[in-house]
Amino acid sequence: MNNDNTMGSCDTPACCCMDIGTVMDGTDCSAQLQRLVANGDEAAQVLAEWTALANSKASEPVSVAHQLTPQGDQQLLQACITFPCQAEALIFQLAVR
Repeated sequence: MNNDNTMGSCDTPACCCMDIGTVMDGTDCSAQLQRLVANGDEAAQVLAEWTALANSKASEPVSVAHQLTPQGDQQLLQACITFPCQAEALIFQLAVR
């Protein structure tokens, strides 16, 4: 057993700790999403769903930037959703999985 009582020490093989700053440093407040869609109407529907879900997780309205790129007979919808804080972006990313 480790007796130095420092954060990040592992007392058992099943329990390891890390400083949350290594995961969240407050700088990445955006979520990047992409999906293949059949057409512009489907893209608008998917974008509306993502925006509604994002706003339900955010303390303030999110900012959404997107683009459609032809991919054969489909289109690639790419979106960047920016949140007021990194924690909200992370919660959203977990919700869309």
